[in-house]
Formats: sequence, C-alpha cells, structure tokens
Amino acid sequence: MHEQAILQIDQAALNLIQTLDTHGEELKPYLEDEHLELLQAEVMNLRQVLLGLEMGILYQDYQDWNISPDVLKRMVSEGKVPINEVASQVVDTLQKKKE
Repeated sequence: MHEQAILQIDQAALNLIQTLDTHGEELKPYLEDEHLELLQAEVMNLRQVLLGLEMGILYQDYQDWNISPDVLKRMVSEGKVPINEVASQVVDTLQKKKE
C-alpha cells in the first residue's frame, strides 16, 4: 500500500476517534449495547494494521521486531499522533533495546 494512502486512512481513523470521543455519549442511546466500545476497538485495530504497514515501508531493517504486541497496541492507542510518528517511536524503542 502506498505510504500516502496509509497516512490518509490513519488521519481518517484519528478524526473518527476524536469525533467518537466528542460525541460518543450522545450516540449511545441510539446504538446497541457496547456497540460504541466495539467501534472504538476496531478503529484501534485498524491503526495497528496501519502501523505494521508503515513499519514495513519505512523500516525494512526491522523485519524481526522483538517487541511485544501489547507495547505496539499501547503505542497506537496512547495519544493521537499520526501512525508515521508512532512508527518512529517504535524504532526508537527498538534501538534503545539494542543498546
């Protein structure tokens, strides 16, 4: 997938997260139980997939990531930074682990 497409999809996901944070409570009466939480979780899963794609494009040297999936999940869900910046944070973490 082209890097620009990854960033555009991620930006849309970030916008959706922000909108759900802002207006999610207003939607709850119109949604089935836990539907809002499931939607938020799926957006985070999408961002994790995008992170994998971004890491593959930008950091070919890190094919064998020795990093826990929980750490990647946390890095995607913490803050609301674009996925290319999260990828840079992952590489920094990996480099520190090697030192």
